[in-house]
Amino acid sequence: MAINQNKAVIMMTTYNGAKYVEEQLNSLKNQTFHNWDLYISDDGSSDQTLQILEKYMAQDDRIKKILHHSDHHGAFNNFYNVMRYVKSLPNENYQYFFYCDQDDIWVNEKMAVEIERLADEAQPSLCYSDLEFMTADGKDTKTKMSESTNIDVTGNPYNLFFSYRYIWGTTMAHNRQLWEQVYVDENTEKYNMSHDNYIGKYAAMTGKIKFIDRPLVLYRRTGNNVSGTPGNYGKLGMLKRLFTKLPQIVNQHAAVYWDDLYFIETLSKQNDFSTELQVALNNGGIKSLRFLKKYGIKTSDSVISNASIKTILLFKLYKNTKTFKRNMQFQN
Repeated sequence: MAINQNKAVIMMTTYNGAKYVEEQLNSLKNQTFHNWDLYISDDGSSDQTLQILEKYMAQDDRIKKILHHSDHHGAFNNFYNVMRYVKSLPNENYQYFFYCDQDDIWVNEKMAVEIERLADEAQPSLCYSDLEFMTADGKDTKTKMSESTNIDVTGNPYNLFFSYRYIWGTTMAHNRQLWEQVYVDENTEKYNMSHDNYIGKYAAMTGKIKFIDRPLVLYRRTGNNVSGTPGNYGKLGMLKRLFTKLPQIVNQHAAVYWDDLYFIETLSKQNDFSTELQVALNNGGIKSLRFLKKYGIKTSDSVISNASIKTILLFKLYKNTKTFKRNMQFQN
């Protein structure tokens, strides 16, 4: 099948990325799959980012528009800004959808490989790959994300509803059928939710998720990455982390669980899992532990990590955080 007969859209976000964005743009231009359009949302850059983007836009008519994002700042909200714009296009005919950070580098065949994995799917489908770390100056470390944590969620996609640790947006692609399921408006934008986890939940609930066990992205570690990098801490390290960073861990869980509740509100059709998840998170306590057991939720091989999830749910610690209380106002 000639995959270039189909058209893809890449949604990219930028903020003060002048140091790295040219490398990423060049990696897009070097893709073996050529039939794509690029839309960019900039979150108010004060360096030379916009000038670089405009230069590339003048050279390549596939770069369609640079949006200027002014409300609800933040990396995730910046993605919802460009997603909402693509949703609004009256005559867009894209079959495949990609998400691009400003400071990574895509392997030349990334788009082609992922489109081939999606090509025969009639149902809403998402695929994502492993990634390989590089240093801030672009040196490949030959270290993969999958060596730090198990990022393959395909065994139990429901684990996505309890952790952000699986799908990195820069590695994922999905088909039009999934795009049509995804809800985006001003409310979605203002809550600064992880866009990749949000889209992944739609795939888990309405279709299929595929994992590509090879790195298709070089992920730059700059020290300013929005998405943290999970790690293997060992029992002693995990205990130390649990006690020293408990408020941070609880707040992270609160963000995940509120995102779940927001996601459920956006679904056009509920099922048993979404209904039971909503009850479990609204109530916490024993009901939430029964829910974990029923659906085999396990986001880590660490006994300590899984015990911390159960503790946070059992004692409803997430419900007392500012994140959860503030965002729950949406439900009222």
